[in-house]
This record gives sequence, C-alpha cells and structure tokens, in this order.
Amino acid sequence: MARIDLGRASLVRTLVVALTLAASLNARADAYRVLHVRTLAISVDRTRVRVGEPLHLTVRAVVGDRVEALPELILPDLTAFQVLADSERLVHLDDTTSFIARLTITPNVPGRLRIGSAALDAVDARSGRAMRYRSGTIAIEALPVTPDEAARVLARAREIGVTAVAVVLACTAGLLVVLRRVAAGSAAASSAPALPVLSEAASPLPAPDTLAAWADRLRHAPTRANAVAARAELWARLGAQVTETADDVLRKTSAMAWRRAIRAAERAAFVEPAGEAAAARELAEALEALSR
Repeated sequence: MARIDLGRASLVRTLVVALTLAASLNARADAYRVLHVRTLAISVDRTRVRVGEPLHLTVRAVVGDRVEALPELILPDLTAFQVLADSERLVHLDDTTSFIARLTITPNVPGRLRIGSAALDAVDARSGRAMRYRSGTIAIEALPVTPDEAARVLARAREIGVTAVAVVLACTAGLLVVLRRVAAGSAAASSAPALPVLSEAASPLPAPDTLAAWADRLRHAPTRANAVAARAELWARLGAQVTETADDVLRKTSAMAWRRAIRAAERAAFVEPAGEAAAARELAEALEALSR
C-alpha cells in the first residue's frame, strides 16, 4: 500500500486551486474592458406598494470614460416583479459617461420582496484586475389586494368604456379654449410694437432670483438631492424638459456662463458620492455667476 504524505497533498491541492483561479482571472481580464467605474446604484420612488401597483426603479452607472454603450451592466434580478415599461439613456459629459435605466415594475405576489443588486464587470483601471462591481439591494413591502379593492378595479374597468367618450369630448373642449386664447394673444401681439431681437450669444434669460436662492442652499447643504433640484430649475429656465440631456440643453445657448452652469449641474447630479459636496459647491458658484 502506498503511503500518502497528507501535508504534501494539501500543498499540491492549494497550488492547483491558485493556478486555476489565476487562469480564470486572466481570462476574465482579457474579456472585459478597462473602465473607471465611479458609481453603480439603484433606487426606487417608493418601497411600499400593493400587488399590481407600479413603482419606478432607476439604475445608474457612471464611468470615467466616454463610451457609446455599456453592455457590461447587468440589471437587478426582478423575479418577483413584472416589468411594465423600461427606458435607457446615455449622458456624456466631457470624458464621463452616465448610463441611466428607468423601469416601471409591479410586484407579482404580496410579502417582503427584494430587488437584487445591479452588477458591472470590468477591469479596474488602477489595479488591472477583473472586478465585478455591485450596487446595493432594495427591500419592497408588497401589500395584498383586498376583495373590496379588486371589486373597485373591476368596476372601474367597466366604466372605462362609458367614460372614454366623455374624456375625448372634454379634451376637445379644452383644446378649443386654448386655441381661442392663442388666437386672442396673436391679435394683441400684432398691435404691439416689435421687440428687438437678441443675438444668439446673449444670455437667453435675465439673471433669475430663484437660481441665486438655489446657489445659497447648495452653499449651506451641498448634497446631491439639492443639486438635482437646482438642475431641474436650471433646465426649466432654459426651456428644457427634465428628461433632456446636458448635450440637448447646451444646444439652447451659446452664452458661456449658462453653459458652465449646465455642465456643473450635470456633474453634480451624477458625480460619485466622494465628490458630491465639491460638485455641489461648484454648481453654486456657477449659479451665483448667473445671478450677478
């Protein structure tokens, strides 16, 4: 019977495992792109809903590279939910790319459900190692639908056929009112003296007091939440929708002060947590420059 040196056998097994793991990591490193992953996070608009009610899930990934797609991103496991709608967009700002996915989901069953973490596979630019970055997870409390609520839903479904015609008529009446007001405004404008046309390089708006107020708030509370709200106000002042990207809004003005504020707002809204306060203060400075 052959004698086995247990210590030597254990050492051999350890070496085999280490070599296998190293080969696996090398293979992953060859398959993945080198990315500067800055942020990977998920959020929802509410955590307590009834079965069948929609909620909105946002997945945000920010990389310090200019890329045209992010196929490495793995969306959360939504086994306990039904996806009703989804949309995706990329936002480029200098050499940074923000990927934003918004999903409308609804729980399939009652109980305490969990939205799994999003993941992103890439080679870490600093260490050169293949990494799997993960976001946090979110707990959702899905409440059951009571018999009374189910009956109300069925009754509402029956009413839809009756009320559809009324809705169309109401919309038509509202449209006629709007058209009459527009016509009246056009007639009044035709009798008023013509206003001078501003050059494209001029600031499209007077310095608004509301932006100065947001600058003051960002000075006292330099948070991402305040930066996002200030960004929405800035977008509104430039006649842009909240869903428009920074590139879209930059096309609306050639004034350097406004363009600086747009870039600062976009950076403050999507910066990694470590740079949140500094980006918010930079946005405050840009807004103060508009208010002078």
